[in-house]
Amino acid sequence: MIEMYVIYGLLAGIATLLAGLLPLYINFRGIRYIIAFAAGVVIATVLLDILPEANLKKDAWVVALGFLSFYVIGKLVVLHACGEAECEQHSINMVSIFGMAMDNIVDGIAITVGYLTNPHLGLIITVAVIIHEIPQDVTSTIIMKNLGYSTRKMLFPILYAAVSYPVGAYAAVYIPSAFYETIIAFIAGAFIYIGVGDLLLEAHKKFNIKVVMSVLLGFALLFALEAVMGH
Repeated sequence: MIEMYVIYGLLAGIATLLAGLLPLYINFRGIRYIIAFAAGVVIATVLLDILPEANLKKDAWVVALGFLSFYVIGKLVVLHACGEAECEQHSINMVSIFGMAMDNIVDGIAITVGYLTNPHLGLIITVAVIIHEIPQDVTSTIIMKNLGYSTRKMLFPILYAAVSYPVGAYAAVYIPSAFYETIIAFIAGAFIYIGVGDLLLEAHKKFNIKVVMSVLLGFALLFALEAVMGH
């Protein structure tokens, strides 16, 4: 029987695959609002679910390490979600592909560790991971299309990114439970960077009240999930 956390990892991979493939066939509009919504979901997930499970008194430095690690990876990879009119035309090479895969493997580990810590946390992290990856995956494919990449050339990074989730989710099974609390602290820092330092800042490059409403809607989704799950 496949464990639920592996299923969650597979779902994240499928969502990434679909988000990466769709721009090959349709023209996306309103990516900015998807980014803003994802920012709300990720930030709410950190504040409501991940930080309460971390030992901040002991692991505050780990939260900082998670933030800095994803900041450095993000700047080295130079790939992030962006509004359709403002995507930079940089190439997607093996460094950026490896960076995306590492990001997704860490997300897969977060799903499993979160689930094994508390099944509710595992589900919430999965929702946040899927939602925040959608704009990044859409952006990646749009950039590759604009650079004139062939469909075959685009498929490798899309598939590689998708497979990384279940790989991370399954590999995390071998992590001793004594490290779970520390890993959750690291994930908290990583999600703070993704939610605030990446998604939120990108969504607000230009003021738009609809962007603000989209962020609030992301928070509302998390509040609704908390209410439905009785947490």
